Amino acid sequence: MGVIRPSESAWASPVVLVPKPDGEIQHLAYGSPRKNVTRPDNHPMPRTDELLEKLGWAQFISTLDLTKGYWQVPLDVSAKERSAFTTHLGLYEFNVLPFGLWNAPATFRRLVDGLLVGLAEYVVTYLDDVAIFSDSWADHLEHLQKVLERIREARLTVKAKKCQIGLNRVTYLGHQVGQGTINPLQAKVDAIQKWPVPKLKKLVQSFLGLAGYYR
Repeated sequence: MGVIRPSESAWASPVVLVPKPDGEIQHLAYGSPRKNVTRPDNHPMPRTDELLEKLGWAQFISTLDLTKGYWQVPLDVSAKERSAFTTHLGLYEFNVLPFGLWNAPATFRRLVDGLLVGLAEYVVTYLDDVAIFSDSWADHLEHLQKVLERIREARLTVKAKKCQIGLNRVTYLGHQVGQGTINPLQAKVDAIQKWPVPKLKKLVQSFLGLAGYYR
């Protein structure tokens, strides 16, 4: 896919492969050494409760998933060698922005903000998850067309099977929203209720993170 290339970099980090809910494997660059010498990018991230509040009252909603979002951002030459990672087949480096880098979320967030500037009246985004919301069907078709035109002009792609188009209620950021309602997903609620009693500090932290999100 052209995502990586062989490397002779002096930089090197291990990688982590994480299974995703859809069965695919996500490749994370575990970049602790790079984090220690990286200047933080403090581009703001949106509050999920504010995004859900906007969507909750909409009559029509579409959601778009930008395909492997970070990988749609090319790296410049100096950044490529700093992204190097080790494998059992040798050293490789990224041609595109890898998942797991310290500033990757802020970099991608800035790209999406620039892509959809001026459309905040009917668009919300959280990283690669874009949601278009409208009060009428005619408005929704117009809003959706404007967003898709922006995506096409930027030569970005969406993952069709993860998109939801023109629905009254959609799943977004772990909730069911639309037509005046905002509800947590029942599967998430069940997971909290059935969570075993944590016996280690790390397990307590994991539970608090899950429960706190739905507080």
